[in-house]
Amino acid sequence: MPRIPFVDGFTGRPLPHGFDCPQGSGAVACYPLFDGVTAILLRLEVPGFWEIREKRDALEINFCANGRFECAFSPRDHVTLTPGDMSLSIFDGAHGAWAESRFPLGYYEGVSFDVDCPAASRWMAANVPALATDFSALKENILGARWCAAESAGPRCEHVFREFYENLPYFSRDYLRLKALELFMLLRNIPRFGREPDYCSPKQLELVRHLRDHLLSDRTGRVSLPVLAREHGLSVSHLQKLFRQTYGAPIYHYVKEYRLEQAAVELAKTRRRVTEIALDAGYDSASKFTEAFKKRYGLTPSAFRAGAIPESDWNNSTELE
Repeated sequence: MPRIPFVDGFTGRPLPHGFDCPQGSGAVACYPLFDGVTAILLRLEVPGFWEIREKRDALEINFCANGRFECAFSPRDHVTLTPGDMSLSIFDGAHGAWAESRFPLGYYEGVSFDVDCPAASRWMAANVPALATDFSALKENILGARWCAAESAGPRCEHVFREFYENLPYFSRDYLRLKALELFMLLRNIPRFGREPDYCSPKQLELVRHLRDHLLSDRTGRVSLPVLAREHGLSVSHLQKLFRQTYGAPIYHYVKEYRLEQAAVELAKTRRRVTEIALDAGYDSASKFTEAFKKRYGLTPSAFRAGAIPESDWNNSTELE
């Protein structure tokens, strides 16, 4: 089976780890910062993959820079990340023994931290006792009684995450160590993620995912929530609650953002006309699409595409608008 290998980011040497992927490609660079803490830079173009997790006292921290990330650990336990979101998960043998990662847009870029809590605690106690992190307190602060959660990183944490994402290949190990210690201190003190989630059964999760796929595949805008809710024996308010519980956003906001992100991928990777991409995104005019896209990305579709496609490729391209 095709495999996306891991490499040591500091030396470029291959590592005995990787993701088994039947299709797609990508790059995963690991940066061991100190005993027990490894920063991982991910740039993937795959639909998803499965992982088996070893039993250990470990904490995984993920930050989504670009794309979308959906990870299921069981029929009930899952996280969903959009750009600017982070997640924390505990892998102690009882939880997270396996994980199914999916990338609905076909690509994902982000940074992760693998933390072996006992080893990291020992290293910090021996080398930087004044900055040592109590990982039990960190997990309690962020997760409470839960073992996995996801939410917006917030401006302070996102700033540190993006420093890692943008500069891991360039900064020295000593500087990166200091940034990791800063991140752990922030996570130790920020408010706990949201409220405890309401119970959502595996059957309800499956239903919500089915309805999401239905809404995303509808390009006519004729599918209505009352009709969908009635067809599945739900009230509209209950459907909206289940959706927000599962995907962390109101239904129409999620669909709009998802389609704009799909459009960004199309603009960056194809030479399809902007008007065609706008129609696929559910907009009946290029001007409405341009307005929504600029609000989301800070650039017009044409400017976004110009920055994504190398100038040398424009000579042989067809008219794009």
